Amino acid sequence: MTQTIGIKNLDKVNAVAMTGLFILTIVLSVVVFKGNVAKPVSGDGISFGAAVELAVAMPLSWLPLISDYTRTAERKKKTAFVSAIVYFFASCYMYVIGMGAAIFTGESDVAKIMVSAGLGIVALVIIVFSTVTTTFLDAYSAGVSSVSISKKIDEKKAAIIVTVIGTALAIFTPITKFEDFLYLIGSVFAPMIAIQITDYFVIKKSYIEKQFIIKNLIIWAAGFALYRCLMKVDILVGNTLPDMAVVIIVCIIINKIFGGEKDV
Repeated sequence: MTQTIGIKNLDKVNAVAMTGLFILTIVLSVVVFKGNVAKPVSGDGISFGAAVELAVAMPLSWLPLISDYTRTAERKKKTAFVSAIVYFFASCYMYVIGMGAAIFTGESDVAKIMVSAGLGIVALVIIVFSTVTTTFLDAYSAGVSSVSISKKIDEKKAAIIVTVIGTALAIFTPITKFEDFLYLIGSVFAPMIAIQITDYFVIKKSYIEKQFIIKNLIIWAAGFALYRCLMKVDILVGNTLPDMAVVIIVCIIINKIFGGEKDV
């Protein structure tokens, strides 16, 4: 896609898509909240902790992606701050719209919610615009991450391969498995992010020149296993926060035992 329309033109397409998506979400908000009466939502409910966990999976998966885009920024702190704030408010807005749509239409299925709101064509446009503005970013991030594993991997080819695989999974994977996928995201990224936070902000140790750290991989594996175990327990704040807290404590203890120079 970048070779076809160019990086500069792609930015313009992305800006148009983002503007259109924002306008359409406002239209959706008006349709959903104006003059509607709350209805009982169909389908089985989930606990508050489970709902928190499914919501947490999204920003967790966003962290590696946004890192790929902000790593070359000249003003790193300001760029990271603005990115986090914009993502926070935009996500909250989307969650409010989704919750309101479910409450006022009495449906839990997104497609039925859109139809009930009388937004057939508009809903399709929203989906197309959101795909242009997000899926391309995911594919690009996958390419960058692949290069981090091995310099021999071609970034663009890796992104294309990931896009093809992702498209196939989206077509053939049952929608009922989506929650399982979100939990998988949480179990992979929660301990990983916890280790990164501890290394940089607490231990102040940088491993940027190394491909992998054995002790961190072991801690990550333990955190992954802990997360999967916590899934069997209904925790009010979800599984991510307890898992990350334990991983951070373990990281600090392990580094105290084995030592290490501070170089951040």
